[in-house]
Amino acid sequence: MGLRAVIFDLDGTITHFNIDYVGMRKAALAELDKMNLRTPELTEQLYLYVILEKVKRTADALTYEKLRERIYGRLEAIEIKAAREVTLHPNIEEILRELRDRGIRLGLVTNNGRSGANLTLDRFKLKAFFDTIVTRDDCQEMKPAPAPVIMVLARLNAQAEDSILVGDGVMDMIAAKAAGLRSVAVATGPSGMQHLLQAEPDYVIASISDLPELVNLLEFGSGQNASKTNMAP
Repeated sequence: MGLRAVIFDLDGTITHFNIDYVGMRKAALAELDKMNLRTPELTEQLYLYVILEKVKRTADALTYEKLRERIYGRLEAIEIKAAREVTLHPNIEEILRELRDRGIRLGLVTNNGRSGANLTLDRFKLKAFFDTIVTRDDCQEMKPAPAPVIMVLARLNAQAEDSILVGDGVMDMIAAKAAGLRSVAVATGPSGMQHLLQAEPDYVIASISDLPELVNLLEFGSGQNASKTNMAP
C-alpha cells in the first residue's frame, strides 16, 4: 500500500506540549456556570470536546452556539499565550522538507483555533510546508470526531487508505480510525504510552525523528515490517 499524504497534529507532535488543558476545561466550565448549563456530570476530567458534545445534546441550537463562541474566545487567549512560548521538537523542519521532497502531500489538523495555530506556524516558518491546515475554526467538530480529518483528506485530494495521521494523543488515534486512516502514535505528548496503546494505533514511534524511516517502510516495504520496526503494539 502506497503513501500519498501525511497528516500531522500540532501540539505535542510538532511542538512540545505546553497547552494548559486543565485551565481550558476550567474556563469552559466557568462559561457553563455563567449560562446555568452546568450539570454534575460535567467535570474537569472530561475532554473539552466531550463537554461540548454533552451540552449540544440538551441545549437548543442558539444557546449552544453562544456557549461555544464564549468558550472558544476564552481558549484563544490560552492558546496564543502558549504559542508565544512553545518550542519545536528537534528536526521538524528537516522532516517536513524531506517528506515534501518525496512528493508526499502534508496536512495539519488541530483542535486549536486558527489564531494560535497560525502564530506557532508563523513563528517557526512552517506554514509553507503544509498543503492545507484545518483548525477548530474551520470545522464544526473537533477530534476525536473524524470530520476535521476527512476535511483535510478532501483538501489534499487524498484517500484514507493512502494516508496516515501522526499524533501524540488518544483523540488523534480515535479520529484517524474513525476516518479510515492508519494512525501513528508518537509518545511525546501528555497522553502517555499506556493510554496511547489502549487506543490501538497502527504504528508507534518514540519521537517524530523516527517518522521518515516509517514513511520509507510504508512506501517501499510492507505494513507488517513497518509495524515490527517501529514499536507497534
